Order: sequence, then C-alpha cells, then structure tokens
Amino acid sequence: MTENKININRKKLSSQQVSEQENLDGILSKHQILTKRPAYKQKRYYFLLFLILLIAFLIYYTDKEGEKSNEESTKIEQTN
Repeated sequence: MTENKININRKKLSSQQVSEQENLDGILSKHQILTKRPAYKQKRYYFLLFLILLIAFLIYYTDKEGEKSNEESTKIEQTN
C-alpha cells in the first residue's frame, strides 16, 4: 500500500498555481458518482423488475393455455 505523505510546513501556492491545477469538472463527476442513489432505490429498477415478472407470467400463462388446447384436441381425436 502507498503511504500518504503529510507536509506540515509546506509552501503556500499562488493563486495562479491553484487555478492551473483546478479541475472542477473532475471533482463534480467524482461527487456525482459517489452520491448516486443505489439501483434498488430508483423507480426504474422496480419498473424493470415488474416488466420482467409480467413477461414471465405471460409466457407461463400462454404455455399453459397451449397445453390445454393440445389436450382437448387429442381428446377430440381419440373420441372420433
């Protein structure tokens, strides 16, 4: 691991040096990444989860209906 070096009596930077090394966009982007809400607290997460469950239910339901119609058609064929 790297150790942080702390300079207690360091030289004061001039305002020109500070402005040259200033990167507000980088600081703001890092801040936004750190303070972003987790996925499970966003409405999009629950909407996506709901859609996945709805699609899974519809696929299951249509599959069951297909099996019923196949069973009925085989019963009709066997009686004829």
